Amino acid sequence: MKQISLSIFLLLFQVLIFRNSYAQNYKYVNFPESNAVWGEVLWDSNSPAVFNQFALFKGDTLINGITYHKLFHSNASTITAKNSKCIGGIREDNQKRIWVSNLKNSIINYSYSNKNGEIMLYDFSLQVGDTIWAKKNFPNIGHGENLVIKRIDSLQIYKSVRKVFSFEKYPWIKWIEGIGNVQGLIFPYGELTTGGGLNSKLICMHHNDSLMFLNDASSGCIPQFVIDDVELLPNLDIMVYPNPVAEGIVYFENLEFELLELFDLSGNLVRKENIKGSNCYELNVFNLPTGNYYYRLTSKGLLPTQGKLIIQ
Repeated sequence: MKQISLSIFLLLFQVLIFRNSYAQNYKYVNFPESNAVWGEVLWDSNSPAVFNQFALFKGDTLINGITYHKLFHSNASTITAKNSKCIGGIREDNQKRIWVSNLKNSIINYSYSNKNGEIMLYDFSLQVGDTIWAKKNFPNIGHGENLVIKRIDSLQIYKSVRKVFSFEKYPWIKWIEGIGNVQGLIFPYGELTTGGGLNSKLICMHHNDSLMFLNDASSGCIPQFVIDDVELLPNLDIMVYPNPVAEGIVYFENLEFELLELFDLSGNLVRKENIKGSNCYELNVFNLPTGNYYYRLTSKGLLPTQGKLIIQ
């Protein structure tokens, strides 16, 4: 695979922002139709992590009279047309929306599909302040929250400038034109496709044999636990107390992480603490307004952990 400069390597929460000087060069980047590979890690709160690869090789399929590009899946460290299976189709319409259909994959919940049996993964035509409402887009969905676009930044990859979409309440969600979500290809917003309870992280993405995305929190496109052939389990022993908190100090125990971040419901980062080497950490929230917050614990080589913190 060809390598590109370190300037496009991305942390899960970070994008490289380009100012107005790049705006005049912007041209929408379509979603890949072939020769694209997404490598990602999937896990839940009770099971080991699983390495997944999704790919678009050459070839289309007709589903309900609509043409889709065949989407392939494999758990192998290198995905090919021979060691993968076609699990359905993916397409982009003329309104910059990305759709999947007929996905034969256990993590896809088709009770969230529209009347044509499709699930909309992304809508790259949206503007700041627009709301994606699960109930509106998917009439059969039983629950869901507003997903509001907070900001749209720009990222340059090679000679193209791509929009990067960030959302209120969920700072770990970022959509990148022509790539998808930094959580994973079919994870535009957790419960819309999976029904909740699952976590995913995009490790890297290649298109036309060129690296388009690499998550710096990982050692490379193939996670180390795959190379070492070991099971990677989430940290289930973390204790966060008191929660709700009213006295100004929150205790995080049984830690194995390097970074603790706290976000408000608008996705603003309000605390960022280096906790490397700390088994127990005291977070002072005395000066923060009352309300609901989200914490996220991350470290290179470990599965991130996130949860809700209530300040009374």
